[in-house]
Amino acid sequence: MKKMFFILVLIAAKSFAQDTITTAQVKQYIDKEVWLKGTIASVKIASEDNINYINIDKAFPNNLFTVAITTKYLERLKIKLENIKGKKILVKGKILANRKDPGQVPQIFNPTQIQIK
Repeated sequence: MKKMFFILVLIAAKSFAQDTITTAQVKQYIDKEVWLKGTIASVKIASEDNINYINIDKAFPNNLFTVAITTKYLERLKIKLENIKGKKILVKGKILANRKDPGQVPQIFNPTQIQIK
């Protein structure tokens, strides 16, 4: 009985474990919800289109991954983009990219969770 309980606990833990990936792995996780970690390389603050861009690990135009987030959503999360370059980021959301366009940079739009340290 103890063995069966232990096996069930291991299976449950594995099924609830979240994938944490890096930008080097991002193309393997398109259309999946994951945690992504990295360093903020550059930021483009919204002007007219109301979308802000946080490039992880490499700055634009060499970026490997981008977090796209609306100004309204940033305000709700109380995140200010002005001084975050070089800080660590942990972000959760669904990785999106156009599989027919291999040159498109994968992104998470309005992540479900975001931590900047």
